Amino acid sequence: MKNYRRLLAFIMSIVCIVSFAGCDVLLLTDDTASSPSKVTGSNGFNIHMIDIGQGDSILLECDGSYMLIDAGENDKGGVVVDYLKKHNISKLDYALITHPHSDHYGGFKTVFESVEPDNVVMTEAMNTTRTWEKLVDYIDSKKYNVIFPKTNDTITLGSSKLTMYVPKVTDSLNNCSIVVRAEYNGMSALFTGDAEKSEEKDILNSKFDVSANVLKMGHHGSSTSTGNNFLSAVNPDIALISCGKNNDYGHPHKETVAKLNKNNIPMFRTDVYGSITVTLKNNTISLNTENGHSEKITVGANQKNNSSSSKSSSSKSSSSKTSSNKKTGKYVGNKNTHVFHSAGCASVGKMSDSNKVYFKSYDEAVSQGYTPAKDCNS
Repeated sequence: MKNYRRLLAFIMSIVCIVSFAGCDVLLLTDDTASSPSKVTGSNGFNIHMIDIGQGDSILLECDGSYMLIDAGENDKGGVVVDYLKKHNISKLDYALITHPHSDHYGGFKTVFESVEPDNVVMTEAMNTTRTWEKLVDYIDSKKYNVIFPKTNDTITLGSSKLTMYVPKVTDSLNNCSIVVRAEYNGMSALFTGDAEKSEEKDILNSKFDVSANVLKMGHHGSSTSTGNNFLSAVNPDIALISCGKNNDYGHPHKETVAKLNKNNIPMFRTDVYGSITVTLKNNTISLNTENGHSEKITVGANQKNNSSSSKSSSSKSSSSKTSSNKKTGKYVGNKNTHVFHSAGCASVGKMSDSNKVYFKSYDEAVSQGYTPAKDCNS
């Protein structure tokens, strides 16, 4: 594998060229950079959480500029390419590799062969797998502009500003995850890679601003991530989880689901909804999913979670109570397993009455953290 020092030397040469040429190719700045100008585009800040199974791939879009955060496993690069081409994206302004685990970086070589990046943002953490070595060699051979950011460095993407937290390199690759906070016209989103509770603690101790309207949950909703203090500091209006159907890890873990339910935070998962698109615009979060679900949450000016929507915070609390008290509903969930079935399913008859919780709709069950059964849930 090519030495990282050679990549760093290449970066410094590019910086020198840019400085003399007066060009703005390298958009990385420090924390003294001014905030981007007010929104001039009309489509808002868009987050595409691409359904690539058990892994992460997130496309950020603002004013015709694009950043791809991670690209799933090696065999999922084609899925990401298809998604990009479906949205007529032929060039990436930035590709960000959060950390060297294959379910985050594996698909990038395939992506780069079809949709090239102007800049590659990556951690200095390393992996010794052949897949990682091939990716680094490919990046080196293509002479992409490679950026190794530091905490509080910023990138401008259209009229949005992305600020990064970069942890120290450790043996725990999950906790080498680059965390990105996006700001757009008074709204924000936080993308945490696979950061676990130890990195979350370091982030909070560093005073890095994690407050956000949208939280991409760490480590696919694992119980090893999203500690109570961290979730409280983020205080999100909605949570996004990227995970595969019936994955071997049990993601998202029931402890995480229960935590989100307790805090009345709606959860949207790729294993249930498919690819998910979230738009931040005019103090409104608009969400659309591959399987046809959509909703809007209006963010309050003074209290972020004071939202009005088809599933507002107040309605979520009341629906949680009324659903468990009503003895009728189209769907029935099991309080112990957090799995739900259609009311006529034979499995419902095997549940004790004390474990049953009733829902009027499929979406209501999912919004409260229940997972559809493999059968009889239509």
